[in-house]
Amino acid sequence: MDPTVKNLLYDRPRLYDLVFPDAEKTVETMCRVAFARYLPAPPTSVLDVGCGTGRHLEALATTIAECWGVDYLESNVAYARAVRPTLVIRQGDMRAVRLGRTFDVVTCFGNALSYALTDADLCRTVGTFAAHAHAGTLLLVDVLNARCYLDGDGWKERVEGAVDTPEFKATSVSLHAVDRASRRLRRTRIWRIPGQPDVEDYAEYRLVDSGELCRLLEDGGFEVRGLYDNREFEDSDLGGRVTSAADVSGLRGRKLYAFALKT
Repeated sequence: MDPTVKNLLYDRPRLYDLVFPDAEKTVETMCRVAFARYLPAPPTSVLDVGCGTGRHLEALATTIAECWGVDYLESNVAYARAVRPTLVIRQGDMRAVRLGRTFDVVTCFGNALSYALTDADLCRTVGTFAAHAHAGTLLLVDVLNARCYLDGDGWKERVEGAVDTPEFKATSVSLHAVDRASRRLRRTRIWRIPGQPDVEDYAEYRLVDSGELCRLLEDGGFEVRGLYDNREFEDSDLGGRVTSAADVSGLRGRKLYAFALKT
């Protein structure tokens, strides 16, 4: 794994689905609203870059014939293939992977793009989006909103969380620091699991503001059609919002969501 990422939930992907359930299907709903809003016809193919466990792809597969995913981690790839065998899952680096085909929709969720820590990494990843898009392809992507973390209250130095499911019970303590010069959020998280040794996670995320995100996508050949700080397509000043949901990740839901068409 990349030295800037160490995560219990990536080592044990089943736990990711348990810790971050999407019972209200907010991501799927956002996607389907975007399809109706920005595409002339329902899509027949989708590529999810940084697909993780494949959960969002599985939800879309009920109406989309070809659902492909790419993930950096072999653990996620193996799990997704085993649990969701109808999906086409490939292992690859989002900065360089090439699948030799295009799709009607390309998605990148779960802060995956925020793992691109440098300007070069961001540009290369957008290049991957473009390489798998034809004219009219819809791109949906989320990033951590720099405005929230650098100028607002989008983060806390210490966040405590708890998970209580039949399969997995644990508490967590996440410690955060923001490096303004590099525009990075660093998180160290300790999991305390009954009967097991504590587990330490570590992650770094690039913070991206709205102007930077638009320029990146436009330079990659996309026309930005919508930009929001929420999944409900509500207009705002893009300053971010605090969610009322449990916050095991400690990121408080402060994201930007971009919707763009390949030109």
